[in-house]
Amino acid sequence: MRWFPIALLFGASFAVAQVQVLPPPPPPPPSFQPSSQASAPRATGEKPAHLEGTILSLNGDLVRKATVHLQGTLGQPGQPPTGYSETTDNAGKFVFDDVAPGRYTLSAEKPGFVATRYGARSNASPGTQLNLTAGMEMRDLAIKMTPQGVIAGRVLDQDGDPVVSVQVQAMRFAYNGGRKQLQPTGGASTNDLGEYRLINLAPGRYYVSATDRRVVQNFIQERPGRAGTVQEGNITTYYPNGADVSSAVAVEVAAGAEMRGTDIRLLQAKVYTVRGKAVDASGIPPSAFLSLTRKENDGNLPGVLNGGGTTQLRPDGTFEFRSIVPGTYVLQLAQVISLNGNPPADVTGRLEVTVGDSNIDDLAFPLIPRPEITGTVTLEDGDIATLFKPAQNTPGVAVAGNAVRPQPGRLALVLNQTESGPGGGASNAPVKEDGTFRVSGVGLSKYALNLVSLPQGIYLKSARFGGQDVTHTLIDTTSGTGGTLDLVLSSKSAEVTGSVQNEKGEVAAGMMVTLWPKTPDASRTGGVRPAMTDQNGGFQFKGLAPGDYYVAAWEELDLGLALGADFLSHFTSEASAVKLSESGHESKDLKLIPADKVALEIAKLP
Repeated sequence: MRWFPIALLFGASFAVAQVQVLPPPPPPPPSFQPSSQASAPRATGEKPAHLEGTILSLNGDLVRKATVHLQGTLGQPGQPPTGYSETTDNAGKFVFDDVAPGRYTLSAEKPGFVATRYGARSNASPGTQLNLTAGMEMRDLAIKMTPQGVIAGRVLDQDGDPVVSVQVQAMRFAYNGGRKQLQPTGGASTNDLGEYRLINLAPGRYYVSATDRRVVQNFIQERPGRAGTVQEGNITTYYPNGADVSSAVAVEVAAGAEMRGTDIRLLQAKVYTVRGKAVDASGIPPSAFLSLTRKENDGNLPGVLNGGGTTQLRPDGTFEFRSIVPGTYVLQLAQVISLNGNPPADVTGRLEVTVGDSNIDDLAFPLIPRPEITGTVTLEDGDIATLFKPAQNTPGVAVAGNAVRPQPGRLALVLNQTESGPGGGASNAPVKEDGTFRVSGVGLSKYALNLVSLPQGIYLKSARFGGQDVTHTLIDTTSGTGGTLDLVLSSKSAEVTGSVQNEKGEVAAGMMVTLWPKTPDASRTGGVRPAMTDQNGGFQFKGLAPGDYYVAAWEELDLGLALGADFLSHFTSEASAVKLSESGHESKDLKLIPADKVALEIAKLP
C-alpha cells in the first residue's frame, strides 16, 4: 500500500491568505463618459467598455509590473463571470480596451505589496463594484498599494536549539458571521536554522503561533522506549511563550515594516496517544485519511493548531494519533483514496473522543456507507432544459477579440457544511439538462443548501428533503441516511435596487449595502446578502424570493459583521423595510448608517 505525504491533505489548512487593504481616503471616483472610439461589435451588437488607470504606492511612486485583474461578478445577463488581466507598464499604467458590459471588481497585486482592491476602505472590504455599460469609457482609475509587512524570527526548543519544519501562523481577530474569532492570515515553515518569515501582511495587530508539525504526521507507528511513561512533547505556542492566545503578545505591524526578532520558544507538556481501528461492514479497511480535531475549534483555527492531527489508515485498518493534549475531539474520515485504479470506498464516519490523563487504546471507529442524496430540479413555470441553453450569436456578426463568448449553463447544487473541521467544506453536483442530480461526498453533518449559476430572474421557491420542507432549514445527514431532494425554481424572482448618498448628498461609491430577511434562515449568515455600491453609488439585489426584508447602507462595516444576521438585527430601526412579491421590484434611496453607531454596537459584542 502506498502512503501519501500529509501535505496532499492539509496543505490548504496553512495557505497564506492575501489580505486586501486600501488606506483611507479612497481615490476620487474616476471620470467616465460614452466612448467615442469605434470598436468591433459584440455578438449582441454592443460596443465594448474601456478602462484605464494607474497603480501607485502609498508614497505616490508608480508601481510597474503589477498584475491588474478586472473580474466579473455573478449576475451578468446570460454569461458566466469573465475576467481580464493586464500588467502595468513602466509608468504604472494599465488599459482594458475590450471589456464586455457587466459588473466587475478591479484589483492589483505585486510581490512586496498587499493585494489591493479598487475602492476598498478596510482589510475586509470587497471594494467598489464597477458597473460597465456598452460603450462606457472610464479613465483616471487609481489604486494605491500598501507595502507588505513582515514578521520574522526563530523557533527554538526549551534548550534554545532551533526546531525545523515548524508551522508558524500569523493570526488576527476578525468577525465571522457576526462572531469575533481568531483567524489565520499568513503562514510559513521554519528552515534548518529555525528561521521563519511571514510576508504579505497588511498593517494591523497579529498573534503568532508555532506548531511542531512532526507531532501531527502520524504515519509511522511509534511507542515510548520505556513502558508506562507519560511522554512530554512540544505543544502549540503563541509568541513569545504562551500556551493560548490569552497569554500571547500581539505584534503591531506597520505598512512596509519588518518586525524582526519575533522569536518563539516552544512549550512542552504531557501529551497522549489515541490508537484504534476502523473497518467498514465488509471488514476490509478502506484507503483513507482520518482527522482528529478539537471540538471547540469552531472554525477559528486549523485543527492541528489546537492539538489534533491527521493520519492515514494502515493496511490492517489501525490508526494512531500522537502528541495529543487533553480535550474533546472529533474523529472523522477526512478523505478516501483511490488506489491502483480502484474506486474509493464509499464510506464515512464520525466519533467524539475525550482525551484525559492517559492514552486511549483499542478505540473502535465504525465506518458506515456514505449517505446518498439524489433529486430533481424543476421549473415551476417552464421547462428546466431552457436554463441550460447558451446565448446565441447574432447571425453574421463576429465576436470581438476579448468579448465574452456564449457558454452553456453551469447550474449546480452545493451543500455547504455548517460544522467546522477538516471534514468541513462543501459537497456539490452539477444539475443535468433533465433536472436530475446526485450529490457525492456527503458526510455525517448538517448542510445549508445553495444553487449556483442560477440564470437571472430565477429563484429557489421550495426545497423538500425526504418529504420535509428544507427551504429555510438545514439538510441533516448526521443519522447516516440520505434521501431525495426535490427543488422547485420559479422565474418570478424579485429585486431591490437603489442608490446611496452620504450626509452631504454626494454619491457614495464603494459602500457596503446589506439585505437580510426579517426572519433569518438556518444558514451561517442567516440569509444575509452583501453588495457594494458602484461608481455611481448604485446597488442591486436580484434573484430574491418573495418575503419581508431589511436593506441598509453602512459608512463602515466589516464584512464579517455584515454577514451576521444577529448583529444586523440591532439596526432594523435605521434600515429600510422591504416587502417583495413575486416578480416585484423595489427601489430604495439609502442614507449611510454612521460608523460611530456601528462602533457602539461592536463595543457590546463579547
